[in-house]
Amino acid sequence: MEISSLFDSLTTAWGDEILVWAVAAVAGCICLIALVNVLDLFLDGNEAG
Repeated sequence: MEISSLFDSLTTAWGDEILVWAVAAVAGCICLIALVNVLDLFLDGNEAG
């Protein structure tokens, strides 16, 4: 398999769909980490009060 044909296959709609899902997965992980941090701060605040 040539390198050019590999890049051609990645630039199709299939490659775009993989890119969209990868970005969505990264964004979901970031949101999940942020949510856990906010809940941790909320629970720590209740224990101190």
